[in-house]
Amino acid sequence: MSDVIDEVVNASRNWAGDAPTGAMLSALRAFLAAAEKDESVVREAAAVLVAQSTGSIAWMSLSFGTWVERGGPAALTGPAVLEQLLAWLPKLPTPDVTQPKPDPTPAQKRLLTQFPFLCQSVVTHLARMPVVRASMGQDAALLQRLDVLGAYSNGAWWVHEALVKSSGTLVLLHPPSGTGLRLSYTNVSNNFHLFSLLQTAVGTSLPGGRVPDETVAFVARGKSSEAVGDEAWWHYGNASSPTPDVMQSIWGEWLARDIPRVNGEQVILLWPMILKQRLWEAAFLGPHLEAMPADASIERMLTPDECAAWLNTLGIGKPRKPWWRIW
Repeated sequence: MSDVIDEVVNASRNWAGDAPTGAMLSALRAFLAAAEKDESVVREAAAVLVAQSTGSIAWMSLSFGTWVERGGPAALTGPAVLEQLLAWLPKLPTPDVTQPKPDPTPAQKRLLTQFPFLCQSVVTHLARMPVVRASMGQDAALLQRLDVLGAYSNGAWWVHEALVKSSGTLVLLHPPSGTGLRLSYTNVSNNFHLFSLLQTAVGTSLPGGRVPDETVAFVARGKSSEAVGDEAWWHYGNASSPTPDVMQSIWGEWLARDIPRVNGEQVILLWPMILKQRLWEAAFLGPHLEAMPADASIERMLTPDECAAWLNTLGIGKPRKPWWRIW
């Protein structure tokens, strides 16, 4: 191994995952300086990652994440870091949901202290590897493992959240008025979070909208940690139902990536409220990942012709004029 890699390995070999030593920080700076001049150093470090102690794996992975944040290609170190994530998971506690949560063994406690540093690097890499992230996000067994492991480690939750977040565009249609818009969203997992983001983005642009609550807008975008809840402005309907129907709701607990598509587009129908109130807590507005910030914004309003075409495709009639006269 090259000298700078040797320094990183030797300085972190016995690291338990507590505060890094001066030698570790010095070795990290030297590694990053060498990597900036020559990517082969990083390629070599990634190749030998698997052979190191868990302390060195965690610290080297964190070093790779820092290098990627500075502009290094995630594809160079990502496979090695993700390989370690998958290798560590079987070694960590595996609780049975029907039984009391078992206490970690001493070896597992040490791994759990180091694990968040590995997970931090995993999230950094996944944020820049969308194809890999999408593929891993379809692995139900992996998501379940990370879910139950979240009882022991925030790191597992970070990775789980990174894998279920999605980005895309939405067609929002307000059938009663025949208006609509196209909205883009980034890094959202559950639909309650999406509702808060789109409401603060849409505001009064569509009938039934409101002046956005600035605090909700900040919390939904990870710019504030206030314990604020939110409520629905519309009934969020499934595009498969041409009339408002509670049983055809876009459910807030579901993932944004699973919103049904019509002709390749995710579509939500905004109806007047059916239920008296639909509320959700601040817990649905996160967790936020610095490497994958959540946001939503209006791309453009749809033209009347575009809205009419969408409503026709969905089998929704034009808004009826009142049959009565007002004298």
